[in-house]
Amino acid sequence: MGIDIKQQDIIFLDTAPFIYFFEKHETYFKVLNNFFHEVYSSGAQIITTLITYIELITLPARQKDTRLVNKYRNYLSHSGNINLLPLDITIADEIVRLRAKYGLKTPDAIQLATAITVGADYVITNDKKWKSIKGLNVLLVSEL
Repeated sequence: MGIDIKQQDIIFLDTAPFIYFFEKHETYFKVLNNFFHEVYSSGAQIITTLITYIELITLPARQKDTRLVNKYRNYLSHSGNINLLPLDITIADEIVRLRAKYGLKTPDAIQLATAITVGADYVITNDKKWKSIKGLNVLLVSEL
């Protein structure tokens, strides 16, 4: 594993890692399975936003796959080490700053602003553009 996860760590997860994990992606499932195991055994916390929730369940909802919608919903809302965070005015101010400085689209800015605001130790994504954001320890899934 490319990171040394400790109990006090806060790890922000973007949508793609969840999709790769749930869909047992050929390239990334094993590393993400190990990652989640390490998070749970260490007691570290994963955070994400309602953007991830929305992005995860839109396709299954469109396909009327209520079983998968419920699976994603239950996992994100009932997992002891995963926190689904709402927006607040502090995060909104950071969203504006990121959009103005980096020209980010709103969903990406929401994700990154949340990670910054809560002081995430790591940000896990597969969006290479996120590595240009100063002040964040952004790792691609392939770097785990």
